[in-house]
Amino acid sequence: MHEETAMHGLKAKGLKKGSVSKSAAVTIGLAATAPAYSLTGALGYGASESGYQLPIVFILSVIPMFFVALSYKHLTTSAPDSGTVFTWGTKAIGPRAGWFGGWALLLASMMAGVTATQITVNALAVLFSLAKIPVWFNFVVAILFIFSTTYLTALGAKESSRTTMILTFLQYGGLIALAGMLYIHILQGNAVVTAAPFSLQWFNPFEIPSFSAFLNGFLIALFIFWGFDASLAMSEETAGNSEQAGQSGIIAMIITIITYVIFSIAALAYAGIDAENQSSLTFKDNIDSTITVLVTDIIGAEGALVAALIVAISAFSATISTIMPAARVALAMSTYRAIPRKFSLVNKVTHTPQFATWMIGVMTLIIYITLSLISESIVKDAIHSVSIAVCTYYTVAALSCVFYFHRTAFNHWHTALSQVILPAIATIILIAVSIIQAWNMMDPGYGSSGSIAGIGAVFLIGVITLLIGIPLMVLWNLQEPKFFRGETLPLERAHMVPDNDDSKQQ
Repeated sequence: MHEETAMHGLKAKGLKKGSVSKSAAVTIGLAATAPAYSLTGALGYGASESGYQLPIVFILSVIPMFFVALSYKHLTTSAPDSGTVFTWGTKAIGPRAGWFGGWALLLASMMAGVTATQITVNALAVLFSLAKIPVWFNFVVAILFIFSTTYLTALGAKESSRTTMILTFLQYGGLIALAGMLYIHILQGNAVVTAAPFSLQWFNPFEIPSFSAFLNGFLIALFIFWGFDASLAMSEETAGNSEQAGQSGIIAMIITIITYVIFSIAALAYAGIDAENQSSLTFKDNIDSTITVLVTDIIGAEGALVAALIVAISAFSATISTIMPAARVALAMSTYRAIPRKFSLVNKVTHTPQFATWMIGVMTLIIYITLSLISESIVKDAIHSVSIAVCTYYTVAALSCVFYFHRTAFNHWHTALSQVILPAIATIILIAVSIIQAWNMMDPGYGSSGSIAGIGAVFLIGVITLLIGIPLMVLWNLQEPKFFRGETLPLERAHMVPDNDDSKQQ
């Protein structure tokens, strides 16, 4: 007897194998996590919650995400399909779970585009020395930003992945240079006077002030690792075999955590966490823009311009890296008749789902402009609300791994651990985090838009936009029931077959 773990019935979609190199796949995952602007927001708030234990909180928070990354790796090896969580959820759990997981991924990707657009508008306002952002400037930058990122993505996987690589190298180059300058200043004794010197105790989890401090820091840190999975949606186009394609997410995750830990140590040792010191990470005027504060403190007034440029590059590359997988998930959903067939159109020259790509871009722009017309605070709260969608589709991915491999994994202790036990732990953690995060978001004081009927606006934005998927799914079920009956993508699990069974050859 041997394990049969490959998923069957997957369809070719017109994507070109080998158009994305293995190194480019890793950089897509790195770019999607957007380390520059993720650190800008996470360092200040994370330090205010976890203090000098932020490095160990980063390490602890990556553990469940690493378990999710393992799920992605194993599922990609079995089914290198651009639909990722949609395809896996449908095959392993059922069509409705798969459809809703795909919807959550599409929603998270578009809201990430909204986030990046707002960040780019703010960064360019700094570059142009605008104290107050005019409405025309906001919308012109938004249109140009989303159009250019969508256009580059629609050119083809090879071209867009190369662009992403260049921008990622620039972004990491800026972060490495800044980290290097911080460490030099620390060694020369030029750190902020209230900053504590580095100590190995920063890696001691028992030194975390309280469980509440750990939990709040954990929630902040957990979501800055989101995006590593972008490269897995490119598995049909990545050079090498499916197992090598599945490893790109793991590699991106490891590089990301190393980056966050090294940079957080430098920032803490240089700036400290004294909320009364104007150069501290936790000073009230610094907490939203720690990268800008650090660069300005080191190189002077020009630092704000340098930081704005690094953050803008981060936002630009992150947007390309989220449009690419979102368009391919839409392509897969359409191919298996889970959404209108128009989304399955692939350009014969670029081998790119151009209609799906442009629709993702247009919807992102519509959402951004609509929210901006309501209020700037609504845009900020929409950014915070994306965590619900992220937890939803990561939960579907981890649960898919458990369901798909549970019949074969326990033949070996290592496969039982990595294919079932650890993904199951990730599922439990993600569900718990979702509940805690949703509870926090219900607080009218969470975010900046207040409340509606006593319920926090962030919660309403996050939950309502996610639940819109249910009536959409019901309506499409009435229009195209074949997918929901399991006819286009039938349920399947890994299973044992006799060694003399030749069915695997068919």
